[in-house]
Amino acid sequence: MDNLKIEVDRFIVFLKSIERTFVGIPFDDCYSFKVEIVQHNEAEAIFKAMKSNVVIMLYNYVEAAVRKTMSDFYNKFNTSTCSYSEVILELRKLWISSKVKDIKESTIVSDVFEMIENSINQEFFISLDFEKDFSLSGNADVRTIKEILYKHGVPFEESQFSDYGGSLKSIKDMRNSLAHGNISFEDNGGRFSIQDINELKNKTYQCLDYFISLINSAIINQEFMSQDI
Repeated sequence: MDNLKIEVDRFIVFLKSIERTFVGIPFDDCYSFKVEIVQHNEAEAIFKAMKSNVVIMLYNYVEAAVRKTMSDFYNKFNTSTCSYSEVILELRKLWISSKVKDIKESTIVSDVFEMIENSINQEFFISLDFEKDFSLSGNADVRTIKEILYKHGVPFEESQFSDYGGSLKSIKDMRNSLAHGNISFEDNGGRFSIQDINELKNKTYQCLDYFISLINSAIINQEFMSQDI
């Protein structure tokens, strides 16, 4: 996950050097490079397309960070050996929802009976299947991140996310438009500057840092355990 972040940072620094080359400003932090393109318009078109690639890289980092963080949460929960009555209501609902998906029409009575039996059996430890029960499906933004926190019973400060909503939505929307062919990489990249994408990157990092800190705190403090026991 950290490698993805490094790749984004490195690519933006590289694009800054190209942007400054266009306006004749030296860029001391970047080693020299040579690209032979005959026409200036062609160079600008490639540069715009490269800026769109940063959007794809940023969105990939968002999904990777959220998935890796939640995978850690699921792994910790599954090794905590908790019975149904010992966990918070939100995770009980997730477990029931997961089990309902497994019910077959041909064995519905026995499947439902087994689920009820396991829910009242203090010796039965419930678990969640990350690959089956967790999904992002190309829509990772602040709204989705908050829904994940709500769904898993992780408390957060609404105000902490207020500054990040626009940035993550812009990244998600641009990524989806590019992925579905609704706009070309060149046209999309012509809509924003390197400074704009750098600001989007910073907001994205801040949002994910807050999200990761919440999940890590929930893991460390075992916030998936019910306080009513």
